[in-house]
Amino acid sequence: MSSIFDSPAFNGNLFFPRRDTTPTPENSDEIMVEVEPGMMIHVRRQASPVARFSLLFFHGNGEIVSDYDNLAEHFNAMGAELIVADFRGYGRSDGFPTLRFALEDAHKIFEQLKSTGKFKEKVCIMGRSLGSAPALELCAKRSDVTACVLESGYADPIPLVERRGLNIDKTTPEEDAVFNNSEKVRAVKCPLLIMHGEDDFLISPSEAKLNYDNAGSKMKHLEILDGVGHNDMMMAPEGSYFTTLKRFFDSWS
Repeated sequence: MSSIFDSPAFNGNLFFPRRDTTPTPENSDEIMVEVEPGMMIHVRRQASPVARFSLLFFHGNGEIVSDYDNLAEHFNAMGAELIVADFRGYGRSDGFPTLRFALEDAHKIFEQLKSTGKFKEKVCIMGRSLGSAPALELCAKRSDVTACVLESGYADPIPLVERRGLNIDKTTPEEDAVFNNSEKVRAVKCPLLIMHGEDDFLISPSEAKLNYDNAGSKMKHLEILDGVGHNDMMMAPEGSYFTTLKRFFDSWS
């Protein structure tokens, strides 16, 4: 199937990879996942013996694994053992990124972490911005995911294409099945938290509301945080970003 989502024009304008030259933190578990022969993806696990669950985190565009090193203790304080995965071409990972690769690689990352005992009994998947796509891919298709968090995620793939400066009138059913978050979220059955900034002008809060309305989860929450946009969610007034996450984590863990 020939799709605009597989085109260099789309993916070249979607992803902004950067390499990682920072020192490896002490006590981090450096994991390389082979997603195809000779193609390795970097995953960093900040091990915590006291955490109640594993949090597999797919970061946003332009970010890399090490950007979250100083946040591990904050997530740990909420009961989470933080595991952050890169996309192809990002950080210390091989290859070049495409949206389809990000979705396919998510399954291989999950499978290796599970089969090698890197996960705790309960696993929450979290995706920020572009990372909402691989997060939803896993949460919609795997029954062994305990909970799901979408932060600043997109819904309809047509605006996603248009934000890349390309024109598209409609998507095919085949494309929707792979790339449409607002359709894929219908298959999510686990507890779901959707967080978005009220002042997000990159991805409208209306996309978060669409994902929430369509979500198949019986236990689902939508939080539109005041005073923040797309890239400053953690700066929400009165610490509401972290209190919202903790309340959600506590509700099932």
